[in-house]
Amino acid sequence: VIPKQYQLLINDINELEKTLKDLTDIELRIESFKLQNEYNETQDLNSLITRSFALTRESSLRTLGLRHFDVQLIGGLTLNNQKIAEMKTGEGKTLVATLAASLNALTGKGVHIITVNDYLASRDHASMSPIYSLLGLNTGLIQDDMVKLERKKNYNADVTYVTNYEVTFDFLRDNIALNSKDVVLRPFNYCIIDEVDSVLIDEAQTPLILSDN
Repeated sequence: VIPKQYQLLINDINELEKTLKDLTDIELRIESFKLQNEYNETQDLNSLITRSFALTRESSLRTLGLRHFDVQLIGGLTLNNQKIAEMKTGEGKTLVATLAASLNALTGKGVHIITVNDYLASRDHASMSPIYSLLGLNTGLIQDDMVKLERKKNYNADVTYVTNYEVTFDFLRDNIALNSKDVVLRPFNYCIIDEVDSVLIDEAQTPLILSDN
């Protein structure tokens, strides 16, 4: 059973879809910028949910040919509500994440999408970046072999794809840094965790040790 508040939002998103189809790509991006400006004035994301989700769905359809189904909208609303969305392989978890990520990226404070290995982070970043790009949002990717300058640049993106190990060790290194220029992370804002049971339960039992030589 779909929660009533979710169904009402989905109805509004579907209604907006009809008007967004008539916009050019530039007009679509302008609508995204309008949401960013509105957030800067109100500091409230809740009033932007339906418009942001509708824009992301339209952007996905134009860039990837993939349209978020209603059940995927539910997944996005669940993630934005800071809850766990259980989805089977093939149900579009990677695409679902773009809904909540785009919305929370409107704050300009950054969004992390955390995956379990470098391959998945790289794959998801490459496949989903066009959606964000059309909306005027930039994306970052953290990989194992990156130096501090690269890491800082990618963490400063609107949406950053990173593994749980990389973000954890960067956090630990930042906390023993003697100079602020060596800090690569900005303050945490919002993150979406893929394979949440693996990251927060299974792998969380492995001790992480950072030695400062």
